[in-house]
Amino acid sequence: MRRNNDQGFTLIELIIVIVLLGILAVTASAKFNSLTEDAYQAKVKANASALKSGVNLARAKWLILGSPTSFSARNDVQVFGNLPTGTIDFNIQGWPAQSWTGSDSWLATNNNYDCLTLWSTLIQDGSDKAAFDSSAEFIVAYEGSETCSYKLTKNTNYGFIYDTRTGDVSLTF
Repeated sequence: MRRNNDQGFTLIELIIVIVLLGILAVTASAKFNSLTEDAYQAKVKANASALKSGVNLARAKWLILGSPTSFSARNDVQVFGNLPTGTIDFNIQGWPAQSWTGSDSWLATNNNYDCLTLWSTLIQDGSDKAAFDSSAEFIVAYEGSETCSYKLTKNTNYGFIYDTRTGDVSLTF
């Protein structure tokens, strides 16, 4: 007489395998979320650093010009290249305030458009990376008190602020 030894897995063995797979899935999911957060932080840090570098280069130009205080000497200063898109208006403290060519009546950051032109001029490759809405990688907004915020569209908890009164670029996460 022959015995059949093909019994398969017991219910206990199947439950143990399912529990182990669940633990692995939770661990992998947590690691994936951590990587996503790290990627958001890296993107924000890179763009904040690019803006800060542009601010510092523009500030150096203002210093080279002798730290002018007169309105006309701070208006439409050619900082990058030779096109109007490379001009900056400096506030009285000598920090980039806007990039508006033509006749200005005020050289200070005071609206969303000023913040967007600063991004486009100081970062230079960023004209399509920032917008007033969620159509680009970063959402630009004037926050009042001459400060601009740049928030990551995918997660607005990540961003940075540029304070045109002091030249500070600070992360907001």
